[in-house]
Amino acid sequence: GAALSVWEGVNALIDPPTLETFWVGVVVLVIALTLDSVSRAVAQRQLRRQAAERRVTVRQLLRESPDPTVVTVYLEDSIDVLGAALALIALVLHRATGSAFPDALATIVIGLMLAYVAVMLTRRNRQLLSNQAIPDRYMVQLRERLTATPGVDGVARLDAVYLGPGEVLAAADLRMDSELTGDDVAAVLARIRDDAARDLPVIARLYLTPVPSH
Repeated sequence: GAALSVWEGVNALIDPPTLETFWVGVVVLVIALTLDSVSRAVAQRQLRRQAAERRVTVRQLLRESPDPTVVTVYLEDSIDVLGAALALIALVLHRATGSAFPDALATIVIGLMLAYVAVMLTRRNRQLLSNQAIPDRYMVQLRERLTATPGVDGVARLDAVYLGPGEVLAAADLRMDSELTGDDVAAVLARIRDDAARDLPVIARLYLTPVPSH
């Protein structure tokens, strides 16, 4: 879409087209602007709800969210709204000035915006497909929660990756209190898993390995 838009814009600069069916174009762009604005508002409301649940800003959520669907819809609708607005302004300027330059320029700008979003989504999805680690602050929170558990002297190692949208796999090597018996260690690990399932539902799988304290 980005390449086609830029190509059409360049062609319009080289060979300016005549303006035909002006009002049809206006009606189509106004309808597109309205529908895309409604869709964007729905996606934005969903993003704000998710951001509030995670206690982050919408901008942070856009960078970190493991769910590409809402992010994709929001970014695509944002570009669609801007693109339809630019196209409408360019169409009116074409009618008012008789010059096809605004149309051609707007088409190129829309193509560049589409290319930017495409690159951004490609990079984001590649990170998710390659088992992207969860954000550092979540790792800090999980480490602090594990360390604060009675019977745990520290966390030797902690790894976590996204399994899918809203699902995290975490694995930790825990230094256990040397005075604990085998049954005590098993009870502590079971309690950690139960607490994580209740308080951190995003963690779909939690693997805990006790290691000797030093």
